[in-house]
Amino acid sequence: METALLVPARVRWSASLIERSIANDGSRLDADDSALHALTDFQHEYPISVDTDTSIDEALADMNRLSVHALLVTQVGFEGVDPQVAGLITAYDIARERPHSSPRTGEMKARKHVMVGDIMTPRSELSLVNYESLQTLTALDIYQMFQGTGLTHLLVIETQGVDSAVARGLLSRATLAKRLRRSAQTA
Repeated sequence: METALLVPARVRWSASLIERSIANDGSRLDADDSALHALTDFQHEYPISVDTDTSIDEALADMNRLSVHALLVTQVGFEGVDPQVAGLITAYDIARERPHSSPRTGEMKARKHVMVGDIMTPRSELSLVNYESLQTLTALDIYQMFQGTGLTHLLVIETQGVDSAVARGLLSRATLAKRLRRSAQTA
């Protein structure tokens, strides 16, 4: 049985969000701090998401407006209940997709007709970290996980029963590196 990966009920669609606080983005992070301090925790910050049928230009505009580099991609779940995580799209995904060809069909599309679902990293290919494991890791451990992988984000999930999990948060390589540098500069 495939694990269902749901978005928390408090999810905010990017187009409906005008302002967003960037928790801990400006704060420093010491290498031996708990990895939990590096997490954009969806218990405290609304996860910003975009639908699979949104154009990549709209998604990029939302990223720029909200000062984020990644959006959760969602689709409505069975019987219209909680949206499910379909994948993740980053500004890098959009920038590197030139000319825009759909990986699924190989056909060329005009940029305005390329949808998020065409180029996102699908849920089955996302790198996941269990929330429970963050309790034993440090910020440096997470930073080292990113090194040499080419990954820009890690989706943090929290298991809820045998066959389901919720998207609990997101770890960003760029934000983590910036916060660790601030710590090193003040030392």
